[in-house]
Amino acid sequence: MKLSNCLGAIVVSAVIGLFSGAAAADLDRQLRWTIDDLLTEKPRPFVIGHRGYGENLGENPEIPIENTIASVMRAFRAGVSIVEVDVVMTADGHAVALHDDFLSDLTCVNRLTFGQLKKRLPHVPTLMQVLYVAKPFSYRHPVKNRDHISGLVNIEVKTPSPLCDPADTTESQLVAAVLRAVERTRSTGQVIIETFSPKLMAMFAAEAPAIKRNFSVNMLQLLSQEEVEVITGLPVTLIDKDDGFDLQWAETGVFFRLPGYRSLDEYVSVAFSLGAQLITLDKLIPLQLEFAQADGAALFVNQLHALGFAVTAFTVDTEPEWMFLSAIGIDGIYTNNIPMGLALEGNRD
Repeated sequence: MKLSNCLGAIVVSAVIGLFSGAAAADLDRQLRWTIDDLLTEKPRPFVIGHRGYGENLGENPEIPIENTIASVMRAFRAGVSIVEVDVVMTADGHAVALHDDFLSDLTCVNRLTFGQLKKRLPHVPTLMQVLYVAKPFSYRHPVKNRDHISGLVNIEVKTPSPLCDPADTTESQLVAAVLRAVERTRSTGQVIIETFSPKLMAMFAAEAPAIKRNFSVNMLQLLSQEEVEVITGLPVTLIDKDDGFDLQWAETGVFFRLPGYRSLDEYVSVAFSLGAQLITLDKLIPLQLEFAQADGAALFVNQLHALGFAVTAFTVDTEPEWMFLSAIGIDGIYTNNIPMGLALEGNRD
């Protein structure tokens, strides 16, 4: 960690140490950037660092492995205000930063303790460790003026797979593990909870209403069973799931369990009912809307803004796609190309 970040954290800790209890917690909140700052003050569109500094399982030696401490720190040091990390759960109840709830050999993460997982993948951190590392970056510098919003984390909580949760019973434990990490690091104002699952989102809304919520949709969720089978090459099994919205859920192979939507309107209605503050769209959705009707994408984004949503999109690594999403009013863009994103950030031209 940079010396300036360490010194900033030490000074803030010393100041907070003069107080106790609620007074210290209130001062801590005042000294830190929040998601509200991001959504009200940050020029649009802003960069969301995908999996930290970008997708990378080790094939690119020039950047850190995704969803790691090194990747998150690299993104913040580069100037990214908010990073996205994926979260699943171990057998002993740790929320960990990892994209899938199974390993490459199909070993389920929830069958391994954190110690056992670390022996297999030494780079994997707990969510708590990620949030502790992000915390110094979120402080408004107490000695000199720092006007750069930083240290914010979008936590994508992965829907448990059929492979690793065949009976569909681990959601409440996953929610508890994530909230435990957020609460213990006092990060409520510095995080967004993102998920594709309305069931998980409803649980977070009930358990931690103060945390901002980001409800996501993949293009596949808007397609028919047959279309998904053709595109993925995997069998699709329709299942019943009590999610409170009467949606048709499906399992795609053993890897994905998600609801389908009969239309974008149905998806937006669910997001609104869940009280989500943000909506995240697969970039293919606005591209398809624009293909179907000139200015159709901008019209849809304007409608979402009118409903009170901030709108983000994933995952964009080329300048033409960034400029298209910027032109239609997207507020934040997930990217693996951090230098490009930072160069274009806030560019509405």
